[in-house]
Amino acid sequence: MTQASPVIVATYAEIALKGRNRTVFLRKLLNNIRTMLKNEPLGEIRHVESRLLIEVADTDAAARVSRRLHDVFGLQWVSPAVPVPRDELDAEIAADQAAGREPRLTLLCDAACGLARENPGEALSFKVATRRSDRTFALGSPDINRIVGRAVHLDTGLPGRMQDPDLKVNVLVMKDQALVFHAKETAHGGLPAGSSGRVMVLMSGGIDSPVAAWLMMRRGCRPEFVHFFSGRTAAEADTAKIEELVRILAGYFPRPLALHLVPVVPYEQRAIGAVPDSYDMVMFRRFMFKTAAKLASLNKCKALVTGDSLGQVASQTIHNLGAIAPDVRMPVLRPLIGMDKIEITAWSRKVGLFDTSILPYRDCCSIRSPKPVLTARPRDLMNFSRAMDLDAAVREAALAATEIRIDGPSHGAETRPD
Repeated sequence: MTQASPVIVATYAEIALKGRNRTVFLRKLLNNIRTMLKNEPLGEIRHVESRLLIEVADTDAAARVSRRLHDVFGLQWVSPAVPVPRDELDAEIAADQAAGREPRLTLLCDAACGLARENPGEALSFKVATRRSDRTFALGSPDINRIVGRAVHLDTGLPGRMQDPDLKVNVLVMKDQALVFHAKETAHGGLPAGSSGRVMVLMSGGIDSPVAAWLMMRRGCRPEFVHFFSGRTAAEADTAKIEELVRILAGYFPRPLALHLVPVVPYEQRAIGAVPDSYDMVMFRRFMFKTAAKLASLNKCKALVTGDSLGQVASQTIHNLGAIAPDVRMPVLRPLIGMDKIEITAWSRKVGLFDTSILPYRDCCSIRSPKPVLTARPRDLMNFSRAMDLDAAVREAALAATEIRIDGPSHGAETRPD
């Protein structure tokens, strides 16, 4: 048998529903795959029936490429496949037919039996499912299912079952080769990274905001992050944990992500004597929203993203959420608003953020007033804003911001002033 290059079958789902815009999303997906796998020995990438067939030039790299594809937003399933050359299949079928015997499909059967032996798990039944993208193949799908299924049954002893089998062996027949694959390994789905525009994420040192960022990235957003630190300069701030969280998130994006580090001193200097203690928390949140919105406008972001979960903490009561930033003139996206802490924590674990998120860190919000108001009114916050000249604090904070560009886990970071 001629040794063919390994192939990864990657299936998209939501993109298939995009109608006339499908080609735009598909092009973005293909570009992201090539960028995120730029250091891997990729061969040709073909598009066959809502599937991307990704050829890997190096057999040893196939498993690594498959794992990396799981983190490419827009892909629903990823399946490492065993390629079987069509010319060898066609030659064997022709020889069998000339000899008057049933086609043996030796290479397909060997590949299917090998996969079945490698992935039995707790399987008590199996099924062979064939699709032919090349209808000129000498055998129809039912014949292939029967021949390959019989070989798997004799090799493993498992019975065939058409409905809800424990083990499924897929065969895809194309013009130049046939692919045999077993598991459809679940990827993250969503839309291709960068297809929904830029957003500015208010990034804390906790569990919630990194998950909110990841969920919006899965919807195609390109995030920039803003974090507020104690101290006058970024050099004084201990932001290693925040940078690590952004680094983890950057592993899901094909380009470096920006983190804006903003001092809270401009707010604290003006709030003294102008903001009552009970309103300090919501006014500080207002300062963060207004500063984030200013940075968002400067960096072409079209929305803010927060980790707010309704009622989780005092600043996230329905009254306070409505009072903090009624004058921010861009959408505020809150993907966690209806989730509880258990659900958010489960997401954090799933996407690899949890272990870093729970490291000790003294967030600026944690040092605000211990007894914040729960039912703030917009007009009161507007009055406090004028009394402390919040707009000046926002301008000063934005000017003092420092930007760090952070790439994924295998790369570094560079710093420059905003």
